[in-house]
Amino acid sequence: MAEVTIRRAGADDAFVVAALHLQSARDLGMRAEPGFLDRFVDAWLRARPDWPTWIAQREGEHAGILETRRLRSLPWPTQPEVTSLHVENLFVAPAHRGLGVEEALAEAMIEWAHSTDITSVRATADDRTRRLYDGLGFSSPGRLMEFDLREPS
Repeated sequence: MAEVTIRRAGADDAFVVAALHLQSARDLGMRAEPGFLDRFVDAWLRARPDWPTWIAQREGEHAGILETRRLRSLPWPTQPEVTSLHVENLFVAPAHRGLGVEEALAEAMIEWAHSTDITSVRATADDRTRRLYDGLGFSSPGRLMEFDLREPS
């Protein structure tokens, strides 16, 4: 099986992120839109610090993407500020599905989150991703699943 390489997307990857994002939308049945890639790149570059994104490569191709959004709570009396990460989009190109790309993307995201101020990762699971998130240790009170990065009390 070919090796999967995961990297965190930087500003130089903006068009790769845009293209994979569009591929994901097309996979969901959405139509292409003239000028979308430029529009997406502009928005993503402005928002990039709060939208950590990972790109998967396999066999020399861009195989998938994991887009997240960092959410910071506002202060509450006697409560610490909390920063969570929400998985906004997990997409693997059809030719690379079932080959460990989703797992590699999610594991890279969790590893990165451990090195930050993020206290939890949340993802809305569907039939396709529920097994993935369960296997990674997310808990599930319903469709919203969470992986708690804090030490157990």
